[in-house]
Amino acid sequence: MNPRTQRAKQMMESGSNVSQFASDKFTVRSQTNPEKSYTITKTDNGLVCECPDHQTRQADCKHIKIVLQVIMKNKCYQDNTFRIMERAKLQLCKFCDSGRITKKGMRKTKDGIVQIFKCLDCKKRFSTNFGFEKMRHDQNTITGALQMYYSGMSVRDIENHYEMLGIKVDHSTIYDWICKYSTMTSNYLNEIVPRVGNWVRADEVWVKVAGEQKYLFASMDDDTRYWLASDLADTKFQHNADKLLELTKKTIGKNPRHFITDGLPAYKKSSKKVFGKKTNHMRHIHIQKDMNNNKMERLNGEIRDREKVFRGLKKKDTPIFDGMKAYYNFTKKHGALKGKTPAEQAMIKVDGLNRWKTIIQNASLYKQNHE
Repeated sequence: MNPRTQRAKQMMESGSNVSQFASDKFTVRSQTNPEKSYTITKTDNGLVCECPDHQTRQADCKHIKIVLQVIMKNKCYQDNTFRIMERAKLQLCKFCDSGRITKKGMRKTKDGIVQIFKCLDCKKRFSTNFGFEKMRHDQNTITGALQMYYSGMSVRDIENHYEMLGIKVDHSTIYDWICKYSTMTSNYLNEIVPRVGNWVRADEVWVKVAGEQKYLFASMDDDTRYWLASDLADTKFQHNADKLLELTKKTIGKNPRHFITDGLPAYKKSSKKVFGKKTNHMRHIHIQKDMNNNKMERLNGEIRDREKVFRGLKKKDTPIFDGMKAYYNFTKKHGALKGKTPAEQAMIKVDGLNRWKTIIQNASLYKQNHE
């Protein structure tokens, strides 16, 4: 964790005064002089702080880092959008976030020439290949494999597709990429709180893992169709839904007012235990009558459509379902949302045309700062 991130964390833990007085303006109290506050403004190019540190370096100061945490944790006005930015285009040091960097030669790799930079503050060298360091294949090949896999292609189909393009990569390598980046991105994305409504749906669908029938319990926000949480279980009727609902509550940061499920008894018990009595649990679902769970069944359909891909799963704790959640929320556009992704509907914007690349860049830096 770099010094500025560490100081920002200390200020957050100490209860430093962070307030928002407009949709695009925040104030953060100075750590050295409590009587002084700095204004942070949201612009098209990110957050701008009036403190000397930011004005000199033109990089994220501790005040900006605090505001980013506030936005990420949903502690601000509802008309703010959380941006996942293309970090490689910001030209900042990956170790200290300094903007004082200079080009320092090139490095020849198997996939081409990589530009090397040197930070004038911490004196360290780095490339802007965030998240793809020491990988034998380029970023587009790796992210393309992720998109194809979660769109429904098997790893062998992806291998054959790349072979036609003159790219030699084994199907086992592709599967390793999927596991690696599914884990990395989920650890980062799970920390971002989506802007959702007060209606949550839950349902279960059976999948095959290691040749055995398992049940994937999942929850979704009704307004945005954002896939909130999932839990893989061995059985359907003997499994309680406590873990699923606890993960759901952690993701949205609140108890929903309404909870829609089928008639499975596990939901009734867990709803009272985790959400409390104030949450209205609607469990009498009818396809053509007063209430249905069609939106949740659509997510189940997405999972069933990829049953061919899931047949290759060898263990219960696979990160594949986390990767599919990232694909469903952040890269797959939905017709019912007028071409938006659930993340965009939940006010989370991913910059750049290659969304997997942008997410991996940020996930890599998040991992580095939290190790």
